Amino acid sequence: MKKTFSLTFLVAILLMSLSASAQLRYGFRLGGSFAKASLSDAPGMSMKNGSGFSGGLLLEYQMESNGFAPDIAVLYTRYSSRLIDEVSGPAKLGRDFIEVPLHLKYKFYLSSTNNLVAPMVYTGPSLLFRLGKANPEHMQTKAVQPGWDLGIGIDIINFIQLSAGYRFGLGNAVSHSAVPGACLHTNGWNVSANLIFDF
Repeated sequence: MKKTFSLTFLVAILLMSLSASAQLRYGFRLGGSFAKASLSDAPGMSMKNGSGFSGGLLLEYQMESNGFAPDIAVLYTRYSSRLIDEVSGPAKLGRDFIEVPLHLKYKFYLSSTNNLVAPMVYTGPSLLFRLGKANPEHMQTKAVQPGWDLGIGIDIINFIQLSAGYRFGLGNAVSHSAVPGACLHTNGWNVSANLIFDF
């Protein structure tokens, strides 16, 4: 866990130290999240997933010589999932997070549209930092839950970005469970709209 956080932090510092050949831009991200948490090796327990939302600030470096555009964001994310226990019933696992995704995007500028529209793909790590301690005693989750994002989108007039992607939860998000060996992955779909401005 510490290695994942350290790697993300070092990459963020590297992005901030890029030369002036990249254009630094800022913006706002709003979107929806659709939890797909998966629980295994936990007899008598299952997950009930629902929809949530996310929003926050982002920084993007648009490389002038090509379509690469790394970005980093800080988001408030509502990850809507509940633990269903056959004995004690439903319980909240903690649904409120600060999410920090670090993405490497590539924009495919179309000459036929005078560079006004660019399909794009992105990938990169993300960290979920749980807020609060809404955990049942028999199933507690970790305060930091790493993942990896993969998605597609479109950049319109270099101002609006629309995207959709999937988050793969990395590692076991369970810190303590009454059932030894229980494994939880905080997977999920997301859609978002970015509004990006020049400094």
